[in-house]
Amino acid sequence: MLTLLDRYVLRLVMTPLMTTLGIAALLLILERMLRLFDFVVNEGGPVGVVFEMLANLTPHYMGLALPIGLFLGILVAFRNLSLSSELDALQTNGVGLGRLLRPVLMLALLLMAVNVALVGWVQPHSRYAYRGLVYDLRSGALGASIRVGEFVEIGDDTVLRIEESHNQGSDLRGIFVERRDSRGSIAVSADRGGFFATSDEQTVMLRLYDGMLIDLNENQMKPRVLSFDQQDLTFRLPTGSTFRDRLGEELEMTLPELYRHQHDSSLPPESRQRMEANFHWRLMHSLTFLVLPLLAVPMGITNKRATKATGFVVGLTLVIVYNELMEAMETLIISGHSPFTTMWLLFAGFTILSLYLFRVAAYKVGGDPLAWVNGIWSSIKTPLIRTTRRLIGVKD
Repeated sequence: MLTLLDRYVLRLVMTPLMTTLGIAALLLILERMLRLFDFVVNEGGPVGVVFEMLANLTPHYMGLALPIGLFLGILVAFRNLSLSSELDALQTNGVGLGRLLRPVLMLALLLMAVNVALVGWVQPHSRYAYRGLVYDLRSGALGASIRVGEFVEIGDDTVLRIEESHNQGSDLRGIFVERRDSRGSIAVSADRGGFFATSDEQTVMLRLYDGMLIDLNENQMKPRVLSFDQQDLTFRLPTGSTFRDRLGEELEMTLPELYRHQHDSSLPPESRQRMEANFHWRLMHSLTFLVLPLLAVPMGITNKRATKATGFVVGLTLVIVYNELMEAMETLIISGHSPFTTMWLLFAGFTILSLYLFRVAAYKVGGDPLAWVNGIWSSIKTPLIRTTRRLIGVKD
């Protein structure tokens, strides 16, 4: 049962947590949206598919934003508690950091469960769906539009060119069609026309107005020329090949599938190693949620008389370096190293460091886990400023 204190701490954490998640997701989605619009337009696909692709990418972005959101939410909350003297008042009344950590760990446990669902099941299926959409765009299975001013092949025997397109493609101008067969070819030009659906989903009809048809048959001495007011041509749309099945790579496998396939002796050793590396990465990525509060709390505590942002800098640096090392350990596992002497050893070191920093802040009188950082900065700050001023020509 959550007490009033627990709810208050969670409320302090949730505001920066949700803000961080919103900003991170917005930046990532906007950056990818621009590239997707460019890709879809170049492939001639419908613009609406961009939002479907972004929806399939959202679980991936949430997996990236959740850990940093949790870390910053806790850090900002405890920094505010320190600066407002509320933390001093709580500790004076016997409420230590260990007690304040309880609701934060509960939140971390909940987010860890969400992350397990994301990386274990949601992301593999959404990644497969996203790549399926990319495949459909490139193969034309999404009904890519005809590019104006270009010669476009429709199947193996027809070439089409359109000068102008109006009313979202329903009114076409300056149409040229060439259709080839075993006897020769037929060339058709028309002032205007439009596509119409038929009862067969694989067949469309192009209705042409005010045009000319030239029949270039090898059996004829000279081509036949026909002028028409209206002419209908049917096109058999090319049948796109089927996208591959899921499980084509380890990123599209769920956690149970990864665990099962990494022990499949029928697979190549490199494939099994990639699956093993990704399996352990997902586990460690999820368990890190329980360690982040132990690091964020001491990084957030600060002296209200010296409101330095050392905790932000050091904390974010540690999280970023840890994440980069995680990816490096995954590469080592793929190359044949044991996950327990690489990735799990890194996780153990990160956990021990976080526990030590939290212990200094929580149980050592006047403990400041960043005192050595502030000491180093104080000793080099003045010479560094003087050197910088001298280099840029500013007098003291």
